[in-house]
Amino acid sequence: MDYAELAPAPALREVVRCYWFLAGPEGPTEPDPALPDGSPELIFSLAAPFVAVGADGAEREQPSRFLVGQITGPFAVRGTGRADLVGVRLEAHGATWLAPDLSALTDSWIDLAGASNGALDVVAGELTHAKSPAQRKAVLDAALVPLVAAGRAADWRVRDAVRAIRTSHGLADIAGLAKSLGTTPRSMQRLFARDVGISPKRLARMVRFQRVFAAWRADPASLARVAAECGYFDHAHLVRDFRELAGLPPASFLENQPEFTRFFVS
Repeated sequence: MDYAELAPAPALREVVRCYWFLAGPEGPTEPDPALPDGSPELIFSLAAPFVAVGADGAEREQPSRFLVGQITGPFAVRGTGRADLVGVRLEAHGATWLAPDLSALTDSWIDLAGASNGALDVVAGELTHAKSPAQRKAVLDAALVPLVAAGRAADWRVRDAVRAIRTSHGLADIAGLAKSLGTTPRSMQRLFARDVGISPKRLARMVRFQRVFAAWRADPASLARVAAECGYFDHAHLVRDFRELAGLPPASFLENQPEFTRFFVS
């Protein structure tokens, strides 16, 4: 499979982390997990659909254009034929223009056919005709700038808290952060539930977890070193987080990452 990422237009960078493009003669034939990264995803599937595979093996076909909310654990998918995906990786608070309450979308998705007065249906058609990542980026920039501007923005305190959590690599003091923004941890949690879909502490855990992959690639010899570099108390703390967020202990997972999964980790 071929994978590429491109940055969005400057006007979108507050809410869009990147665009990504994945294509190949077939998607993963076995269920491969996407992992929590604190980002909702707007996805256009332009070829054979993917199916989500539950822990019990039950399969659910994904729509041709849909919004995936925050995922809190491994989210397994497989392809059913030729793959051609275009994704908009949103910032943690970047989906408020598409959904009024992100808590309703946690570990789920909504079909966006007909959404935004059919604007996303038009975008899907234009993406089908635009073949290169650069051409598709131009389609997305032109369509999303006005749609985001016309939609509901996240509360400014959520936006600033997300930025602080990202900048600190997930190590920000959440109570101190809430105080610095003129609110309380409980109020911050309510705002995050609506505008992000998860709590600020859970987002911080995901950001810290995603940092592990780059640290391990740089020097895979010692998971204890990786744990310390990424802000875990100790190796056992890293193992606990990894089991919850990836479904396996870190050594087993990091040494045998599926190709599909590797595309979507930091």
